[in-house]
This record gives sequence, structure tokens and C-alpha cells, in this order.
Amino acid sequence: MSQTGKNKKLASFNCDQKMWEQFIARCNSEGTTATTTLTQFIKRYLDDSLDDLDKIVSNDLDKRLDSMIKARIEEYLEEYLVTSNNNSAKEENQAILAICSRLDKVESQLLSESNSKEAEAIPNLTELEQKIEGMAARIKQLTEAILKIQDYLNNQLKQTKKSYSNSYYQRTTQRIQPLTEEGLATRLGVNVETIREQRNKLHLPLFVAWCKGKDRAGMGWEFHENTGLYYPVS
Repeated sequence: MSQTGKNKKLASFNCDQKMWEQFIARCNSEGTTATTTLTQFIKRYLDDSLDDLDKIVSNDLDKRLDSMIKARIEEYLEEYLVTSNNNSAKEENQAILAICSRLDKVESQLLSESNSKEAEAIPNLTELEQKIEGMAARIKQLTEAILKIQDYLNNQLKQTKKSYSNSYYQRTTQRIQPLTEEGLATRLGVNVETIREQRNKLHLPLFVAWCKGKDRAGMGWEFHENTGLYYPVS
């Protein structure tokens, strides 16, 4: 050591170059300096309070992870609620319960890992680095879980929209009443002669398809000779 000022000494020690570079980068990312960090570490070492240091570091990382979890989950839930306005309350509750179940499993696993690691002290910077890497692995695991939840929500929305569309089409078909030839001509935007010509010229499936192409709601129509009326078909 050499003197640098009143009551201060310039400390010099050997350290692995890669480890030192990582330490400097870590200090910079936290908005502090190597001198400040090492000084605080030495003070805690002398006060036998390294366990407190471990708790502080762990709590800080856990808070950041919790913040990230809340942000990501709120984002996906908000997206789901906005795009599922047509869903019934029962369907929404089932989807949300499934999400909560998945999150509970992830939370339990992460909490178990956190408790086991907090029981160990961090005697040196190498173990601190390992702890940070462990947190990164936890974040990766959380991201994968969120992606699975997103896939689940997307599938639920697709199934709900398909079911709603089919149900709407069936209800619409049931409400539409049979039409006379004049009424069908008006609905399709053609004259009565065109209706008769197409019905006589085309086979039934082709006539139904022709009507679908003309109908503003994409509805098919078929003629019943016993009533003389045209009936909607899917």
C-alpha cells in the first residue's frame, strides 16, 4: 500500500483479469465505482455483516424479477381481455384460472430456488456472479412460461371466435324466413326471370352456390316445389 491522502491508503492486489473486467462492468451498470463497492464490502466484512449483503443483493434482484413478472403478465392479460369481449364470463374465468394455475407452479418453483440460495452466503465475487447467472436462468424460464400462456390464450381466442361465428350463422339462418320468387329476386338484386333461368339451368348445389355469391349475407337458397318458396340453407 502507498499513501494517497490523510487516513487513506492506495490498495493493490492481484486479480483475474476477466473477473476484474466483469466486476468493473457490473459496477458501471449499477451506477457506482469499483472503489465504492469494494469499500462497502470491506466494511461489511469487518462488521461480520456479509449475510446482510447477500440478502440485499438477493432482494434487489428478486424485486427486479417481480417487477418484470408483473409487467409481462399484465401485458398479456390486458391483451387477452381486450380481444375477448365476445367471450362469455364463464369462458373468461376458465382461461384466467388456467393462467393462474400455470403462474402458481412457476412462482412455487422460483420461490423454492430463491429460498435455497438465500440460505447460502456469498463469500466472494465469483459466487455473486454465479447467483446472477442463476437469476438469468430464472428469467429465461419465466419467459418460456409466458410464451406458453400466450399460445394458450391465442388458441382459446381462435376456438371462441370459431364457435361464436358458427353459432351466429346458425341463429341467423333460423331467423330468416322463406321467400317468394319475387322476394328472393329482390334480396339477390336480380329479376325474377334470372332466378328461374338459373334454377332451371343449374343443379341444386350449383344453384345454392350461385345464390350465396349474390346474397349480401352469403346465404344459400333452395326451391321447395311443394310450397313454391325458397328456403335458406347453410
